[in-house]
Parts: sequence; structure tokens; C-alpha cells
Amino acid sequence: MTDPPGVRAPVWHELHPPRCPGPEETRLLAELAAFVDEPLLHEQVRTALVTAVCGCGCSSVALRTDAPAIPPQRVAQLSGTGRDDVLAVRSRALGHVDVVLHVASGRVLELEVFDTRGGEGVAVPLESITGLQDLSIS
Repeated sequence: MTDPPGVRAPVWHELHPPRCPGPEETRLLAELAAFVDEPLLHEQVRTALVTAVCGCGCSSVALRTDAPAIPPQRVAQLSGTGRDDVLAVRSRALGHVDVVLHVASGRVLELEVFDTRGGEGVAVPLESITGLQDLSIS
């Protein structure tokens, strides 16, 4: 499978062994999950491990959890798109930083932190991300 024109899949640097999320990652994950009325998502966020960091240099991390998956029918109910395989809890911070919790196959997959002004590869200090705004589920 190839990426659409102009879109590149992230290159991940896997962590061996995986690590617990840092305090700021934990805070952001909890804030995003709190926007969703789904106890299984809250449990996944509490038990998630960071399995990789984005190779471009941004502050995004890949996640894994052994907590129970959110059933597909519930994902479809939660998702703004009605899809039963993926959903994203989206927010904006600092006016130009997208902070997104991605869920695939009912499990947390990634905490994406993207500086829309700086572009790819710009690390955003997570402690500077406060007051998530424009929260939505897609």
C-alpha cells in the first residue's frame, strides 16, 4: 500500500522495552480521554505504554495497551464518522498545535502532537500544552 500524494506515514523509532508515559503524556492522554464517555478508553489510557517515538522529531508517541478493546459497535457510536474501526479525539492547543488521541481496532494507538506552524519534525514541549480547545471526536 502506498501513501496518498503528499502524505507520508510516520517512521517510528521503537522502544525496547516500552516505557510508561511521562507525566505530561499521561496528563494529555487523560484530558483527551475525559472528553469521551467510554470507560474502556479511560482504562486503556491508564494502562498504556509508549512503544515508539516518531522519527521525524515531533512529540508524537505510539501506544499499546493490554486493556480490553472498545467493541466495534461502540467505536461507531462514538466516532463522528460512524466508522467502527477508528476514531480520533482531536483538540487544538496554543492556537496552532493539534493534539490527537488515535484509536484503531478499539485500542489506543497514538498520541499525535503536531505543530501546524512549524510543520513536520518540530517538537512541542508537552508542558507548554495547556487548555485543550475545540475538542471533537471523528
